[in-house]
Amino acid sequence: MPTRYTYIITLLLSFSLFGCSGDKEPIPPQPGEAAIEFFDTIYNLHDLNLAVKRTTPQYSRILKSYQTAERVQKVLFNLRYDSVVIKEDKSVSGKSIFPNSAEKAEVTIMFDGLFQGNRQRDLRTVYMVKQQGKWLVNKLKADNFR
Repeated sequence: MPTRYTYIITLLLSFSLFGCSGDKEPIPPQPGEAAIEFFDTIYNLHDLNLAVKRTTPQYSRILKSYQTAERVQKVLFNLRYDSVVIKEDKSVSGKSIFPNSAEKAEVTIMFDGLFQGNRQRDLRTVYMVKQQGKWLVNKLKADNFR
């Protein structure tokens, strides 16, 4: 016959299990992850409407004026790919850490892919801002070497 202590231990274990299974809000993407998602929608998904949702209202107006993801690649970014791998360049600090209180971030994104059979690599710096708890693309840094 179970003792009173067995009931208490069972009760405590069941409370601890139910307490851990609560739905937690997903962690919003960090600036680098949000920038990668933005470029992925342009280069791999070819979906300008989805990309616009990842930008500030000011930058979204600029993107919409180009009408297609392909025109954004060609004209606005001057960077075209048939297929591309997009990563955050963490070589400056080694880590992508921004304080939770940060409202602005500068992220460097690496592109490595093919265009018309030729391999191309490039880096782009993206200015990100935090609005309503989400990191959004605000603008791209002008390329000094072009």
